[in-house]
Amino acid sequence: MYLILSILIVWGTTIHAQTSHTHPDKLYVEEAASDLTDVRRNSKVLTLEIVLEQGMRKNYNEQIRKKSGEILLNQLQDNSDQFWFPNLNLTLQSSTQRVGTVVEGSRDSRTTRTPTGSFGLEVENFTVWNWGKDYLSFKNNKETIERNIEIQKEQTRNFRQNLISTYTKLLYLNEVLKLKKQQLRNASFVYRLNREKVPLKKVSKHGYYQSRSDYLRAQDEYYQAKINLEIEFENMAELLNDPPEIKYLLNDEFKYSKIKMTSKGAYKIAYKNSPFLRTAKLNQRTTTRDYEIALRNNLPLPTISIDLGSYKHEFGGDSTTRFATSAGNSIELVASVNATWTLFGDGGLLNRRALATSRMTKENAQLTLEATRRAVEKEIAKIYRRLRNIDDRLKILTSRVPSLKNRLDLALDSYLERKSSYTDYQLALFESYETQASEVELKWTHFNLKIQLAQLIGVEELPGHVFDRIVLGKEKGNL
Repeated sequence: MYLILSILIVWGTTIHAQTSHTHPDKLYVEEAASDLTDVRRNSKVLTLEIVLEQGMRKNYNEQIRKKSGEILLNQLQDNSDQFWFPNLNLTLQSSTQRVGTVVEGSRDSRTTRTPTGSFGLEVENFTVWNWGKDYLSFKNNKETIERNIEIQKEQTRNFRQNLISTYTKLLYLNEVLKLKKQQLRNASFVYRLNREKVPLKKVSKHGYYQSRSDYLRAQDEYYQAKINLEIEFENMAELLNDPPEIKYLLNDEFKYSKIKMTSKGAYKIAYKNSPFLRTAKLNQRTTTRDYEIALRNNLPLPTISIDLGSYKHEFGGDSTTRFATSAGNSIELVASVNATWTLFGDGGLLNRRALATSRMTKENAQLTLEATRRAVEKEIAKIYRRLRNIDDRLKILTSRVPSLKNRLDLALDSYLERKSSYTDYQLALFESYETQASEVELKWTHFNLKIQLAQLIGVEELPGHVFDRIVLGKEKGNL
């Protein structure tokens, strides 16, 4: 009996509903020929290696990140040069000169044809000492730019992990589509069989309409699974910069394995590498320095600077070459004091409110760091709870799925032999395929939680897991 069923199922492989005018219940399942032609014309074989290579090379956001990283490197060098070295400028200045005459007037007021001006090297005033205020600002700018460079690298790392996650989601949705297709074949077989038996009075009309309703339900679930996969195709196409409405051909599978790193290990790595904590720590350091700057700005501390002057060649008229500074030809260290204290108005008496605001900003940054640390700990704990829960559920499903498959086979044989009701077969059919789909979904969710954990604690791979070796096929590895 099972052999006959298998032959009939193979015979009805492709499926699409259409209604006949001669028989309103005559519904068949088949793929339109034009759809299959479109698939062949606008399709592409996809593997994880292709996803990673093409995504890192062609994705627009990734290209923008690379350019932004180069801009930040330039800003970092400018910040360093500005603090450690005086600006040395090559200058050229000239007066206006006459290059032609549109309407000739008084000759006495005409602009000369010979320009005058200067060409030379000029060194801007350089601050030698201002009680560390410039150094604190330099450190703030330096660490902020360096953190922004790290963020670009973290976003690139997260993008690579998201490519892997999206690819495995395609595999998961493709597997669900296969399951829904098998479910539809089974429902279609029983429905067509009952449709032939109704005129012969071998099946009641109630049983016939039950099988017809389940067949339509299975068809609806099939098309829902199909659109879910096609939507994910578009998400992947955007990441890879592929043309729209492309269809990917998938042949890989991915495997499930328990996480090897303990939660204590995750906390330890997160305290050091978590992007959220690194940003909060930077904010805490910069606000502390800003408070120090505010305190020193409120004191009458002299600033010591040096004018290194300029070396210029003057042309036009009597050409001369000379060296000059603001103090004639002398190079001097000079000190100046510039301080302002508010007596009434913005900032409060003697800038007390301004100082209090800077101090409380520093304290808020410390509290934000502690709150961020606690939030990271909470998210790690939630991920580990979900991972353990999925592990427990998959243990059950691993045993339950084969039992449900056997139950479905027995229920179908029993129904065809008229030893049981259609309800028994109906329950066995949908429970079997829904449970198989749940198992696949849980395995992908388990892997995706590992990706989320890696991004949360700031690592590219979890200890004992290599994300880009997750597929089963050409290369095997652990999730």
